[in-house]
Amino acid sequence: MIIQILHIYINKFIRKLKDQMEEKQLTFSQRHAQKFNGALIEMISMALFAYGIVCSEGNGGKIALAFFGSLALCAPISGGHINPAVTLAMWLTRQISTGTCLLYWIAQLIGAFGGGFFCYMVLGQINSPMVTDLNFHWIIADLCGEALGSFSFILMILIQCNPKTTFSDKPIASITLITLSLHLSRCFTSHSGGCLNPGMAVALELFQVLKTNELERLDSMWVFIAGPFAGAIIAVIFFKLIYQPAFNRYYKNA
Repeated sequence: MIIQILHIYINKFIRKLKDQMEEKQLTFSQRHAQKFNGALIEMISMALFAYGIVCSEGNGGKIALAFFGSLALCAPISGGHINPAVTLAMWLTRQISTGTCLLYWIAQLIGAFGGGFFCYMVLGQINSPMVTDLNFHWIIADLCGEALGSFSFILMILIQCNPKTTFSDKPIASITLITLSLHLSRCFTSHSGGCLNPGMAVALELFQVLKTNELERLDSMWVFIAGPFAGAIIAVIFFKLIYQPAFNRYYKNA
């Protein structure tokens, strides 16, 4: 009798253990599938945005519309980064893992390069950001412009992605505010043209260099990498150390 009872309990324990292991395995698989789905939609959105940028021929309104469409497409699945600097900010605020950050960066570069290739094949042209004057003061102005523009843009994203500080919890309102923020943040970059996107700059510049052999474009490419990444880091520091505490104090005393 005792042996039978023990046998029943042991079987129940084994079944429960198997169920837990299967559940964990399923969760693990779902988690990885979600990451790769996010990376895929980031790549597609980046390609569409790159195509829109080239087609816009520098028109700020058209660039904003291209960004709005790309963001609306990928936001529900990947979070809507479409920018390595934004992905860095999400990683610094611990909203994504290191693996997801690296995966998104790779997807964004491939997407931007693919978008540039598609533009060249369809339109027969490709345009990439470039610093036209390598004078020291001009370079500093471009670097500061890219950093300040990225700071303003990414700060709005951090505010909107935080449930406590967001201006609106409606997705369409958030997408509109972030798009408007990008459009306005480009005002800081009158020299460089307002790229604010390291992945887009690197991919389009490399593609244009490969096609036209304009090697001089590579001399200033670092500006479009260092500026937005610096802006992202400053935005995270400002949001965490200044904006959030001030926001919490204001609403606590209100």
